[in-house]
Amino acid sequence: MTLLFLLVAALAGAVVLVYEKRLKEDGISKMQNYLMQVVNDSKLLDREKMTRIIDLFTQNNYKIEDMKKNTLIVSRREFSVGAALLWLSLAGIGLIVYLVYYFLKTPESLRVDLHTGTIHAN
Repeated sequence: MTLLFLLVAALAGAVVLVYEKRLKEDGISKMQNYLMQVVNDSKLLDREKMTRIIDLFTQNNYKIEDMKKNTLIVSRREFSVGAALLWLSLAGIGLIVYLVYYFLKTPESLRVDLHTGTIHAN
């Protein structure tokens, strides 16, 4: 019975991990489309554009790490339910390993080009 539970947890973890990856890609794509609209909007002043861009990332739980004239570096730490389930399938002790990893890992950062509105992973 325990083996069945661990196999189901592993399968569910793999499915959720793939789903999380797709959601993340969709989210970044939507943010990039919005950024391009803001950057190319000639009606907005540069200050208004910057305010909207900063609001976009803060509303999506990103922390602004660095801001230069043409580049914005943002980061956020994400908890992966799929990875947690996969680690849980390693006899339960793996979940503790994943939690330690989550708190020790560095947040994922993105580099935003403020002239083109493109987002690049660092």
